[in-house]
Amino acid sequence: MAAGKQFQSFERFVATEHIEHEEIGASGEPEHLRTRDFNYMVFVEQDKKDKQLYLDEKRDGGTGLDSFPTSLATVGLIGLGIDIFQPGFAKTLDFKCEGLGQWQGKPAWVMHFPQKPGQRSFLRLWQTKIRTVEVPLKGRLWIAANSFDVLHVETDLRDPMKELELTRDHISIDYGPVQFKKSQTELWLPWSAEIFLDLHGKHYHHRHTLSNYAIFDVATDNKISAPKNVPPPEDEKQPGEPNQKPQ
Repeated sequence: MAAGKQFQSFERFVATEHIEHEEIGASGEPEHLRTRDFNYMVFVEQDKKDKQLYLDEKRDGGTGLDSFPTSLATVGLIGLGIDIFQPGFAKTLDFKCEGLGQWQGKPAWVMHFPQKPGQRSFLRLWQTKIRTVEVPLKGRLWIAANSFDVLHVETDLRDPMKELELTRDHISIDYGPVQFKKSQTELWLPWSAEIFLDLHGKHYHHRHTLSNYAIFDVATDNKISAPKNVPPPEDEKQPGEPNQKPQ
């Protein structure tokens, strides 16, 4: 997959992000569903020292952290499958091809990647009121056999994080083509992402879904104002810091 091309696609769209947060009760049934919608967009930034690219999410023109459905805010999630291929992150992972499989009926190469022992990737961070903790990961990627675009990514904790009382952090993200009829353009973009958490002895389910995609051209100086309540074009409606901030 051409990571540079994928990053360019990420900076060419805005969408409506629907977030759902729910606790899972002792019986396994979801409880206390809370939801929130945002105007969502992504900026691509480059570190001046190592030249690595980073995705910076904006919700309603800002970070949106104070407006999440609960104090458990998930950011940087839907770009995780793209960040994995950035050199600074990729060098800390041990990739192994498991062969040709499929994802939703499409031929796909399956890649397994545990984080290397003694290496810090910073792909997944948990931030509390007093500190930020790097969380080592392992996971799998499903990469389209014909185009090498990322179709699906799943990650889990490489080891339980006793210091955070975090025993499960399962992430599942879907990507795919989004058609923009007015501009006759197709971009490969995130569709949805889910997290299943076991934290402090409680179980949580977090879901992010994107819809109402709209496209715009990126200015060369990357100075783009975030939209405020942009109405989606009727013919462009389509279905669909990895940081956690428990407070």
